[in-house]
Amino acid sequence: MERPPESGGGPAVPIGGGVPIDPLTGERFGYLPRKAARRKIIIRRKLGLPWLLGGIGTAVLIGIAGIAFLLSHPGRPPSRYVDEGALTAYPAGLVTPLRSGAGWVDRRGSLTIWLTRESFCADGGWGAGPVRWDEFGGVHGAGSGGGPAAANLRYADRQVARGRLYVDPARSAAVAAPPGAALPRCAGARAVSP
Repeated sequence: MERPPESGGGPAVPIGGGVPIDPLTGERFGYLPRKAARRKIIIRRKLGLPWLLGGIGTAVLIGIAGIAFLLSHPGRPPSRYVDEGALTAYPAGLVTPLRSGAGWVDRRGSLTIWLTRESFCADGGWGAGPVRWDEFGGVHGAGSGGGPAAANLRYADRQVARGRLYVDPARSAAVAAPPGAALPRCAGARAVSP
């Protein structure tokens, strides 16, 4: 890189890299590594103690944040959730009893936890008695026996963390499916108890 003639001329940076020199005073004013000479990057001066202390301070803050994150157990939901075991224990595409026996894990579509102790029917619903629920948790009235009125099934809040299923039975909601016509009696009933 050559200086313009009006500034006194002479090379400011030796060809091929090196230490930039002011052609008027002969003073070295920075360090230019050989590879940086091609990119025209000039480090004007040493960074000094403030930069070193700033880097150490930043590293300490990142370390403290990492330790706090690990100690907060990011893979475990709050204590109100009950650990129901590995998600792989509940095969995809099937309805399986919860390990605790409090309901069913429905993985035929999305993951749904049904809080009912009613039997699961081979045709996809619940209820071995006169009242039947469809596969979406909606009640379908009394069968031919004229059983009591029933509400739609409730589903629980759930979380999956590190391959384990956690269920909060206290946080549940009934499905909004409207009641429909009575379903036939349950065929191939399977009890909820594992």
